[in-house]
Amino acid sequence: MTSCRHMNLVLLPDKKTKLRCRHCHLVITPEELQGGYCPECYETQGKKLYDFDEIKADENEKTRYRCEDCGVIIEVE
Repeated sequence: MTSCRHMNLVLLPDKKTKLRCRHCHLVITPEELQGGYCPECYETQGKKLYDFDEIKADENEKTRYRCEDCGVIIEVE
């Protein structure tokens, strides 16, 4: 067991809403979707397809912290 007192905690980011392509089922974040069209469909088929389903982040997810000193992940409700 470690003697770390976990005094140096960093809040880990929440999971974000993601998008799933209706054609190839690629899952991507809105930030990664730079052109507005599915990059996978464009690369494989040469088509710019803009049809996505939104995947909501789990609202029951716990808040997570990481100790910068020892690396342990701490989950809090």
